[in-house]
Amino acid sequence: MKAEELGNEEVTCSDRISDLPDDLLFRILSLVLVRMAMSTSSLSKRWNYVRKMMPTLMYDETCPYNGSLGFDQFCVMSLSLHEAPVLKTLYIKLTNQYDSIDTLLFPNIRSTLLKIKITLSSRYHSPIRFPNNLNVFKTLLVLKLHGNFVLSFVDSPVCFPSLKRLQLTCVNFRCEKSFEGILSACPALEDLILHRLCGLGRFLYSISSPSLQRLSITTLDVSVHLWKIKNLRKVLSSLERLSIRLYPAIILDLTDSLIFNRLLHLELCYSFYSNLLLGLLKYFPNLRSLKLVQPYLTVNEDQLYCLVSVPECLSFHLENLQWSGYGGTLNEREAAVYILKNAHFLKTATISLQKTSMDNGQIMMKDLRSISKASVSCQLVIEL
Repeated sequence: MKAEELGNEEVTCSDRISDLPDDLLFRILSLVLVRMAMSTSSLSKRWNYVRKMMPTLMYDETCPYNGSLGFDQFCVMSLSLHEAPVLKTLYIKLTNQYDSIDTLLFPNIRSTLLKIKITLSSRYHSPIRFPNNLNVFKTLLVLKLHGNFVLSFVDSPVCFPSLKRLQLTCVNFRCEKSFEGILSACPALEDLILHRLCGLGRFLYSISSPSLQRLSITTLDVSVHLWKIKNLRKVLSSLERLSIRLYPAIILDLTDSLIFNRLLHLELCYSFYSNLLLGLLKYFPNLRSLKLVQPYLTVNEDQLYCLVSVPECLSFHLENLQWSGYGGTLNEREAAVYILKNAHFLKTATISLQKTSMDNGQIMMKDLRSISKASVSCQLVIEL
């Protein structure tokens, strides 16, 4: 009798996972690729429903597949079967070149799409044209493209009226108007992240986006004259957060008429004299957080920057300092001394030593701790 009861209990409880609420099943299936999620539809009608209503879809061309459809055809087929009213995230990882992957995919999305990320690891260019205005583009909030894509927006009528965040990494543009075109197509853009952009010709990137609040720029593989700051003045003056890699010419050509009153958080990646940065601080009077990133040691430290007065941000506002790649050179030490001695409201100062300087790590730690600080409540943290 007990054996029979045990057997019945096993039969009754064999599909406990199907008794889980939809939200939890959605979360589970969102962690696997679409091909695997679709295979669960054969379990029961309940699983078939769950598969069609998933809020996150992940496609990966590197994942082995035994079906008869090609990767692009499979994407088209599965997207056309998707019935969720809201598709929070669509992630697509490509390894091969495609001439029209975007025109195949986007028209088949019937859900309200909020975020899309497409990566391409092929060494060959794949164009993304974005088909004529589709409903799917009207609700998109986040767009991330990473890889050897070629964007062309010269004659495209596409518009992303709701897009808040645009991230482009290793993306190519056919011409200057293509870059300007994608920005003009995003009237509500707040976050713009540009990493290692490439141009198929030599041209300048002109950034004009009145709604922009945060801008992050790393090395561009074309001739980008950032020191011609007039092209950036309007957008930069409205930012509260800025992350950028600087070159000496940018600082030396700045004028006192350019003051960033709204900027509160600044991250600078630099590879030149540390004390030049001190002269830069006067342009950010309300700065609260400063992060300095130095990728390698500087040389030829014979140029010193003379400050006439203490920057306002040091005297009244700076609360947090992060310094990554501190090498302990004379230039860097003078900059560190100046900041610590004049930052009256500094709460934390975290200094990470450069790896190439580890042999003298203990000496540098002792030296940094000996520097007097204007803020008695400042906590100094030194990381090896």
